[in-house]
Amino acid sequence: MPVYECRVRSAQSEPKTLQVEAPSLPSALNQLYREGYFVVQIREKPARAPEAVSAWLYRFQPVRLEELVAFSREFAVMIRAGVPIMESLQSMVQTMRPGRLRDAIEAVQREVEGGVPLSDAMGRHGFPNLYVSLIRSAEASGSLDAVLQRAADYLSESLALARRIQSAMIYPAVVLGATLLVMAYMVAFIIPKFAAMFQQMGVTLPLTTKVLVALGTVGAQHKVLVMLSPVAILGTLHGLWRVHRLRERLSYWVGRLPLVGDLTQKVILTRVLSALQTLLNTGVSLPRALELSAETAGDPRMENALRSVRAQVETGIPLAHAMQAARVFPPLVIQLTAAGEKTGALPEMLAEISAFYEDEVQQKLKGLTATLEPMMMLFLGLVIGVFAFSVLSPIYDLMDRMK
Repeated sequence: MPVYECRVRSAQSEPKTLQVEAPSLPSALNQLYREGYFVVQIREKPARAPEAVSAWLYRFQPVRLEELVAFSREFAVMIRAGVPIMESLQSMVQTMRPGRLRDAIEAVQREVEGGVPLSDAMGRHGFPNLYVSLIRSAEASGSLDAVLQRAADYLSESLALARRIQSAMIYPAVVLGATLLVMAYMVAFIIPKFAAMFQQMGVTLPLTTKVLVALGTVGAQHKVLVMLSPVAILGTLHGLWRVHRLRERLSYWVGRLPLVGDLTQKVILTRVLSALQTLLNTGVSLPRALELSAETAGDPRMENALRSVRAQVETGIPLAHAMQAARVFPPLVIQLTAAGEKTGALPEMLAEISAFYEDEVQQKLKGLTATLEPMMMLFLGLVIGVFAFSVLSPIYDLMDRMK
C-alpha cells in the first residue's frame, strides 16, 4: 500500500511531518482531516526497488473465493442483525487473518467512513465486477443482507464447480507432468549412454532409435536445459492460452473434441446462466447482467455471443430471439428462456436451466474421469513401449549377426 509523506498542522500544535499509509491520495487526505489536521503538503513516498516490486505483484493477487464467500455470509448475518455497515466491517477486519481480502476491506472501511458508497469503494480495491454490481443493486433496493447471501451462494456454487473440475483434472495433469519429467531425465542421463553404445555396435538403427540418439546427444550437452524443458513447455502452453486471439481459435477446436468438448460447453453454460440468474434476481438490468455474465464466461466465443445478445436486447429484441441468433446456445436454453420471458419468471427459469446443466456437468465429469484413467495408462505404456523398442531392437539385430 502506498505511503504518503505529509506536512500538516493543527490548531493546537506546530507544523510537523507525518507518514500515512493509505490506498489512495484522497483516502490519505480524509484520514488526516478526520484526525483534525490541516494538510500543508503531501506527496507519495518513493518505494525502494524490492518494495516496489512486491507492491506491483501484490496488486495482481486476486481475492480468494473461499475468503470472499465467508466474508459475504458473515457480513449478511451482521447486517440482518441490525449492525451498522461501519461496525460490521471493523469487526470483521479484527477477526480476519492477514491477507489480500483483509487489506481490501480495511481500505473499503476507510473510504466508506469518508463518505464513499460501499460499492464504489469495493470496485476500487479488487472485488470482482459482478460482486460490485450486486452490492450496487443492494444499495439501490435497500436489501444488502439478502444480496450478500445470494452473492455468497453464487460464489460458493462457482467454487464447488471449479473444485470438481480441478479434482477431475488432477490425475491426468500429474501423469502428464511426471511423464514429461521422466522423459527429460532419460534424454539427459540415460539415452546418452545407449547412444555411445549404439555407435560402437555399428548396426543399422531404426528411425525411433535414431531420434532417441539425436535427443541423447543434445541431452548430454545441455542437461540443465533439458531438465527444465517440461516447465518451459507447460509455461509456454499456458502463456499461449492467455493470448486472446489464440485462445479464441483454440476454444473453437476444444469445443469439438470428442471427450472434453461437450463438457466444456456445459461448464461455460452453467457459469454464465448462474451469473445471469443471480444478477437478475438482485435487480440488475438485463443489459448490464449480460455484460457482467460475459466477463465470467472464460470463453471468447461465449463472451462475443453475450455481447451480441446484449446489443440486440438493448434494441428491444427478446432475449430468447437474441440467443437464437447468436448460435451458441442449445435449443433447450432458448426454449426455456422464451418460456420464462412469457411468464415473467426469467430468473427462476434460468435457475432451473443452470441446475440442469450443473447435474449434466457432474455426470460428464464422472464419465470423463473413468475414461481418462485407462487412456493415460495407455499413453504411459506407449511411451515405455517406444523407448523399449528403440533400445532393444538394435541389440537384437547385433545378437542375430553374432549368430
